[in-house]
Amino acid sequence: MPVASSRPLRARSALEKIRRRDEILRAAERLWLSTSYADLSMNQIAREARLAKGTLYLYFDTKEELFLALLHEYLQTWFQHFNDLLGARQPRTPSEMTATLIVALEGQDHLRRLLLLLSTVLRSHLSPEVEADFRRDMHQLLQQTVHRMPYTPDINRQILIHCYALAVGWQQMAAAPEQVSASETASCEGDTAFRLALEAIIERLGQQAQAS
Repeated sequence: MPVASSRPLRARSALEKIRRRDEILRAAERLWLSTSYADLSMNQIAREARLAKGTLYLYFDTKEELFLALLHEYLQTWFQHFNDLLGARQPRTPSEMTATLIVALEGQDHLRRLLLLLSTVLRSHLSPEVEADFRRDMHQLLQQTVHRMPYTPDINRQILIHCYALAVGWQQMAAAPEQVSASETASCEGDTAFRLALEAIIERLGQQAQAS
Protein backbone atom coordinates (compact mmCIF):
# COMPACT_ATOMS: atom_id res chain seq x y z
CA MET A 1 0.00 0.00 0.00
CA PRO A 2 1.46 3.40 -0.96
CA VAL A 3 2.38 5.72 1.90
CA ALA A 4 0.49 9.01 1.92
CA SER A 5 2.80 12.01 1.52
CA SER A 6 2.56 14.98 3.88
CA ARG A 7 3.41 17.27 0.98
CA PRO A 8 0.66 18.88 -1.11
CA LEU A 9 0.11 17.51 -4.60
CA ARG A 10 1.34 19.56 -7.56
CA ALA A 11 -1.05 22.42 -8.32
CA ARG A 12 -3.02 21.75 -11.49
CA SER A 13 -5.62 24.49 -11.91
CA ALA A 14 -4.93 28.23 -12.21
CA LEU A 15 -6.59 28.79 -8.83
CA GLU A 16 -4.43 26.10 -7.21
CA LYS A 17 -1.30 27.71 -8.70
CA ILE A 18 -2.27 31.11 -7.28
CA ARG A 19 -2.91 29.53 -3.89
CA ARG A 20 0.38 27.62 -4.01
CA ARG A 21 2.28 30.79 -4.92
CA ASP A 22 0.70 32.59 -1.97
CA GLU A 23 1.66 29.70 0.35
CA ILE A 24 5.28 30.06 -0.78
CA LEU A 25 5.26 33.81 -0.11
CA ARG A 26 3.71 33.31 3.32
CA ALA A 27 6.33 30.66 4.14
CA ALA A 28 9.16 33.04 3.16
CA GLU A 29 7.51 35.82 5.16
CA ARG A 30 7.26 33.66 8.31
CA LEU A 31 10.89 32.56 8.08
CA TRP A 32 12.09 36.12 7.48
CA LEU A 33 10.66 37.14 10.85
CA SER A 34 13.37 35.17 12.62
CA THR A 35 16.03 34.46 9.98
CA SER A 36 18.20 37.01 8.19
CA TYR A 37 17.93 37.17 4.42
CA ALA A 38 21.54 36.03 3.98
CA ASP A 39 20.94 32.93 6.10
CA LEU A 40 17.61 32.04 4.49
CA SER A 41 17.73 29.41 1.75
CA MET A 42 15.30 28.19 -0.86
CA ASN A 43 15.53 24.77 0.81
CA GLN A 44 14.24 26.24 4.06
CA ILE A 45 11.40 28.00 2.28
CA ALA A 46 10.44 24.81 0.46
CA ARG A 47 10.36 22.89 3.74
CA GLU A 48 8.29 25.61 5.43
CA ALA A 49 5.82 25.54 2.53
CA ARG A 50 5.86 21.71 2.58
CA LEU A 51 7.00 21.56 -1.02
CA ALA A 52 9.76 19.79 -2.91
CA LYS A 53 12.56 22.20 -3.77
CA GLY A 54 11.96 21.53 -7.47
CA THR A 55 8.33 22.61 -7.10
CA LEU A 56 9.43 25.87 -5.51
CA TYR A 57 11.54 26.64 -8.58
CA LEU A 58 8.45 26.26 -10.79
CA TYR A 59 7.23 29.50 -9.21
CA PHE A 60 10.43 31.47 -8.53
CA ASP A 61 13.79 31.06 -10.27
CA THR A 62 15.79 32.62 -7.43
CA LYS A 63 15.47 33.75 -3.83
CA GLU A 64 15.81 37.34 -5.06
CA GLU A 65 12.88 36.91 -7.41
CA LEU A 66 10.79 35.42 -4.59
CA PHE A 67 11.49 38.35 -2.27
CA LEU A 68 10.85 40.83 -5.05
CA ALA A 69 7.39 39.25 -5.43
CA LEU A 70 6.89 39.66 -1.69
CA LEU A 71 7.90 43.33 -1.94
CA HIS A 72 5.56 43.81 -4.89
CA GLU A 73 2.69 42.45 -2.79
CA TYR A 74 3.53 44.75 0.13
CA LEU A 75 3.77 47.78 -2.16
CA GLN A 76 0.39 47.08 -3.76
CA THR A 77 -1.17 46.89 -0.30
CA TRP A 78 0.58 50.07 0.82
CA PHE A 79 -0.44 52.12 -2.20
CA GLN A 80 -4.05 51.02 -1.75
CA HIS A 81 -3.89 52.04 1.92
CA PHE A 82 -2.29 55.39 1.04
CA ASN A 83 -4.90 56.11 -1.64
CA ASP A 84 -7.66 55.34 0.86
CA LEU A 85 -6.08 57.79 3.30
CA LEU A 86 -5.82 60.47 0.60
CA GLY A 87 -9.51 60.06 -0.15
CA ALA A 88 -10.49 60.22 3.52
CA ARG A 89 -8.17 63.02 4.63
CA GLN A 90 -7.97 65.22 1.50
CA PRO A 91 -4.59 66.77 2.52
CA ARG A 92 -3.92 70.24 1.15
CA THR A 93 -1.03 71.73 3.15
CA PRO A 94 2.52 70.39 3.65
CA SER A 95 1.75 69.52 7.29
CA GLU A 96 -1.42 67.66 6.26
CA MET A 97 0.43 65.82 3.51
CA THR A 98 3.21 64.89 5.95
CA ALA A 99 0.70 63.65 8.53
CA THR A 100 -1.02 61.52 5.89
CA LEU A 101 2.27 59.93 4.82
CA ILE A 102 3.30 59.32 8.45
CA VAL A 103 0.00 57.52 9.12
CA ALA A 104 0.45 55.51 5.91
CA LEU A 105 3.92 54.41 7.10
CA GLU A 106 2.73 53.26 10.52
CA GLY A 107 3.21 49.54 11.06
CA GLN A 108 5.20 49.15 7.83
CA ASP A 109 8.42 47.72 9.30
CA HIS A 110 8.38 44.76 6.92
CA LEU A 111 7.89 46.99 3.89
CA ARG A 112 10.80 49.24 4.87
CA ARG A 113 13.03 46.21 5.41
CA LEU A 114 12.08 44.89 1.97
CA LEU A 115 12.72 48.28 0.34
CA LEU A 116 16.16 48.37 1.94
CA LEU A 117 16.75 44.82 0.75
CA LEU A 118 15.79 45.91 -2.78
CA SER A 119 18.36 48.69 -2.85
CA THR A 120 21.19 46.76 -1.19
CA VAL A 121 20.80 43.14 -2.33
CA LEU A 122 17.97 42.24 -4.67
CA ARG A 123 18.53 44.60 -7.60
CA SER A 124 22.00 43.37 -8.41
CA HIS A 125 20.76 39.77 -8.69
CA LEU A 126 17.61 40.26 -10.77
CA SER A 127 17.35 39.47 -14.46
CA PRO A 128 16.74 42.52 -16.68
CA GLU A 129 13.31 41.13 -17.62
CA VAL A 130 12.18 40.67 -14.01
CA GLU A 131 13.42 44.11 -12.99
CA ALA A 132 11.75 45.71 -16.03
CA ASP A 133 8.43 44.08 -15.10
CA PHE A 134 8.77 45.32 -11.53
CA ARG A 135 9.58 48.87 -12.65
CA ARG A 136 6.59 48.88 -14.99
CA ASP A 137 4.23 47.77 -12.24
CA MET A 138 5.62 50.37 -9.82
CA HIS A 139 5.21 53.07 -12.46
CA GLN A 140 1.55 52.15 -12.80
CA LEU A 141 1.03 52.32 -9.03
CA LEU A 142 2.74 55.72 -8.92
CA GLN A 143 0.66 57.06 -11.81
CA GLN A 144 -2.56 56.05 -10.09
CA THR A 145 -1.49 57.80 -6.88
CA VAL A 146 0.15 61.07 -7.96
CA HIS A 147 -3.12 62.32 -9.45
CA ARG A 148 -4.81 62.04 -6.06
CA MET A 149 -2.21 64.09 -4.16
CA PRO A 150 -2.56 67.88 -3.74
CA TYR A 151 0.20 69.15 -6.05
CA THR A 152 1.11 68.58 -9.69
CA PRO A 153 1.84 64.98 -10.71
CA ASP A 154 5.54 65.77 -11.08
CA ILE A 155 5.79 67.36 -7.61
CA ASN A 156 3.76 64.55 -6.09
CA ARG A 157 6.07 61.99 -7.69
CA GLN A 158 9.08 63.79 -6.19
CA ILE A 159 7.40 63.77 -2.77
CA LEU A 160 6.98 59.99 -2.92
CA ILE A 161 10.55 59.47 -4.13
CA HIS A 162 11.91 61.58 -1.27
CA CYS A 163 9.66 59.77 1.20
CA TYR A 164 11.05 56.46 -0.08
CA ALA A 165 14.64 57.71 0.24
CA LEU A 166 14.05 58.99 3.78
CA ALA A 167 12.29 55.80 4.93
CA VAL A 168 15.02 53.55 3.52
CA GLY A 169 17.74 55.83 4.90
CA TRP A 170 16.24 55.74 8.38
CA GLN A 171 15.96 51.96 8.12
CA GLN A 172 19.57 51.65 6.98
CA MET A 173 20.77 53.71 9.93
CA ALA A 174 18.90 51.32 12.23
CA ALA A 175 20.69 48.23 10.88
CA ALA A 176 21.57 46.26 7.75
CA PRO A 177 18.77 43.99 6.44
CA GLU A 178 20.90 40.84 6.52
CA GLN A 179 21.71 41.36 10.20
CA VAL A 180 18.34 42.32 11.63
CA SER A 181 15.17 40.44 12.47
CA ALA A 182 11.79 42.16 12.39
CA SER A 183 11.63 42.33 16.18
CA GLU A 184 14.87 44.34 16.23
CA THR A 185 13.85 46.80 13.54
CA ALA A 186 13.75 50.36 14.75
CA SER A 187 10.52 52.18 13.94
CA CYS A 188 10.69 55.56 12.25
CA GLU A 189 6.98 56.44 12.30
CA GLY A 190 6.45 59.12 14.91
CA ASP A 191 10.18 59.88 14.84
CA THR A 192 10.41 63.65 15.15
CA ALA A 193 13.45 63.98 12.93
CA PHE A 194 11.85 61.89 10.20
CA ARG A 195 8.65 63.94 10.31
CA LEU A 196 10.52 67.25 10.24
CA ALA A 197 12.70 66.18 7.33
CA LEU A 198 9.70 64.95 5.35
CA GLU A 199 7.67 68.09 6.04
CA ALA A 200 10.61 70.33 5.06
CA ILE A 201 10.91 68.51 1.73
CA ILE A 202 7.18 68.76 1.03
CA GLU A 203 7.20 72.45 2.00
CA ARG A 204 10.10 73.12 -0.40
CA LEU A 205 8.49 71.20 -3.25
CA GLY A 206 5.18 72.95 -2.64
CA GLN A 207 6.93 76.30 -2.93
CA GLN A 208 8.49 75.17 -6.19
CA ALA A 209 5.04 74.27 -7.49
CA GLN A 210 3.66 77.70 -6.57
CA ALA A 211 6.61 79.52 -8.13
CA SER A 212 6.38 77.67 -11.45
